Amino acid sequence: MITQGNPRTNAVVIGLAIAIALLAAVALVIVQTMPVRAAVATYMDLIGTANRPDLSDQDRIARARGLCSTRYLSTHELAVAPEGGLVGIPRNIHKNFQAWKREGNVWVCPTNRVGPIYQFVPEEGHWRFDGLVGLLQPRGKIVPATDLPAE
Repeated sequence: MITQGNPRTNAVVIGLAIAIALLAAVALVIVQTMPVRAAVATYMDLIGTANRPDLSDQDRIARARGLCSTRYLSTHELAVAPEGGLVGIPRNIHKNFQAWKREGNVWVCPTNRVGPIYQFVPEEGHWRFDGLVGLLQPRGKIVPATDLPAE
């Protein structure tokens, strides 16, 4: 408690304490959001790779394989979609997309707050695309992919 002393010194000490608290809060937010930001960066790389017109189909598939999880690659064959991009991987992301941590993984809903949810998993020190895990419905309801009708 500062009760005596120079008022100017007291103001400096209080200002420094506030600045340190703000920096600590910012650092905490940065650390806590790092997995989500890294997974979204992987998603953006995947979209960019899938949509690159300057790469051959084989090159796009090879680069996309490096952004997908081992589990996803063992259950899905990457192929170029007739309309562009890659089969089973969305071609864009909406400005109002949602991303959040869920049980150690990151889930991304790339549409305008309702639509498919894709999972990203940590693998070999990087975040990898792991495929569809569900459908986000209005009011935040999530329907697991296992409950969705087969296409």
